[in-house]
Amino acid sequence: MNAPPRRDSWWRLGLALLAFVLWAHPSLVGLPFAALLLLVPGEHRPGWSQPLAGLIGAMSASLLVLTAQSGARLAAVTSAYIVIVTAAFIGLILMRPAPPPILRQTLRALLIGGLATGALIQILWGSEAWGALAWEATREAGVTMRSLVEVAPDTFMIYEPMVRFVSLTWPGMLALQTLAGLALAWHLYRRVAAAGPAPSSFKDFRMGDGWVWGIVAWLGVLILPVSNVLHVAGTNLGLVASVLFMLRGAAIVVTFAEAFGVSVVALVIMAGVAAALAVPLLFVLPGLCTLGITDTWYQYRRRLAAARSAGPTQSKD
Repeated sequence: MNAPPRRDSWWRLGLALLAFVLWAHPSLVGLPFAALLLLVPGEHRPGWSQPLAGLIGAMSASLLVLTAQSGARLAAVTSAYIVIVTAAFIGLILMRPAPPPILRQTLRALLIGGLATGALIQILWGSEAWGALAWEATREAGVTMRSLVEVAPDTFMIYEPMVRFVSLTWPGMLALQTLAGLALAWHLYRRVAAAGPAPSSFKDFRMGDGWVWGIVAWLGVLILPVSNVLHVAGTNLGLVASVLFMLRGAAIVVTFAEAFGVSVVALVIMAGVAAALAVPLLFVLPGLCTLGITDTWYQYRRRLAAARSAGPTQSKD
């Protein structure tokens, strides 16, 4: 019997939904969600779940076809990648009766989908396709930034750096979209079918300590004279690792805030203020990332738990 979902899982679901709305192709959550409902067994399946899965699956597939037919290589690659990563995600879940934590599953599906899509690009178009894809990403970023500059002329100063950043990191951004989309699809599936392990608390968020090498690789390509391929690969790996470590740092902050009586609402308000003010945000995000990285060695939450469990014993002595 599944344990009831924890209260803060709604916060996590809301954050994933916000990230997805801001970033990703709708089919990156719609197609996995429909496939989960149709293919993965659940303890409780409402009668309307199958028609819902069929409707969402048909809409997601239609969007992918329309995207692929837009004439742009990047759109076609994105559509193919979504189908491949969805198949990998569903396959991994079906292969394991008791699947591991959802982050591990999404990372494995991401790796399989990325390698398979990269091989497909190489077979169909060859090595020159990567430059064409980067150019299309640059063009799309330029169009988006021009629209933003028209609304807020003060943002003109960040126009060129943002366009360069997006053109360089579009694979990493797609990877982050994948993590958000698959996680959101899994949580929606659990709500409908009551299947799979109960979601853990955001305070327990962590990933393998080996991700610290992603940061090392990023710093390496910034400092050392490396080829353009290694520079792009290291930068995108560093982007994904940095976001994961920022989430880990945020989980540490939430843990300590709860221990000292600071409410989640207060943290959300402070985060909103930091997001509204660019200068504080420039300190908050690197600070959270640094906190998450150093947790690899210092294990802050484990130390806090040990100190709190030892406190009553010491007071009795």
